[in-house]
Amino acid sequence: MKIKAVILDDEAHSIETLQWKLENYCPEVEVVATFDDAQKGLQYLKSNPPDLLFLDIQMPMLNGFDVLEELGPALSFDVIFSTAYDQFGIQAIKASALDYLLKPVQNKELKEAVEKYIRKRAAAPGFREGQLQGLMENVGAEHDGKIGKVALATRESIEFVDPQEIVLCSSDSNYTMIFLSSGRKKLISRTLKEFEDLLTPFNFYRPHNSYLINLSKVKEYIRSDGGYIVMDNQMKVPVSKSRKDELLARLQ
Repeated sequence: MKIKAVILDDEAHSIETLQWKLENYCPEVEVVATFDDAQKGLQYLKSNPPDLLFLDIQMPMLNGFDVLEELGPALSFDVIFSTAYDQFGIQAIKASALDYLLKPVQNKELKEAVEKYIRKRAAAPGFREGQLQGLMENVGAEHDGKIGKVALATRESIEFVDPQEIVLCSSDSNYTMIFLSSGRKKLISRTLKEFEDLLTPFNFYRPHNSYLINLSKVKEYIRSDGGYIVMDNQMKVPVSKSRKDELLARLQ
């Protein structure tokens, strides 16, 4: 028996890629509808519930969590989230939803997620009210402009850290080196701009094109040598002339 699936993602190329992967690696799944408009997808889902919904998180107007809230807690189908961003409390999603896929979606992970659905369907079909409620409570912080953890994804693992565990981030071409208060560092395959967008609301500031710092971890500002910052971990961070005044205002 085919698993009827719907894909809801605001990026057409992501829909096409996922649909192709499902056809070639998960033949037990039949994609019955795709939507790049959250409102249209929502209306379809209300009257045509599938077995499985592949739901993007970051979408304009309505994001993935908004879609679930509109559908209500008593869903008759399971949800697999997909996201290209780490800021959406992936640990909460993993604990409360059927599964999640981090873009770009890997074939092995997609197959494992579908196999998880098949195992679950035999025991307890449907996205239960308690699961959805738990998910919305866990990710509610994102709607309030706060996040519990940041997911730092490498090829080996995904580590979840509190933003205040991050002392600073430094640019390394298309990668970012994350320096943690424990003294450890992690090289993440995301640009410094992505981390700036994620962390700026949480008291982070970019004093230089190559650095993003946690303002609560600043130990000292040194006026000599053009001006630089000493962080709690003793690292020295240069300050661009154009950003010095704003930085000092933020630190006062």
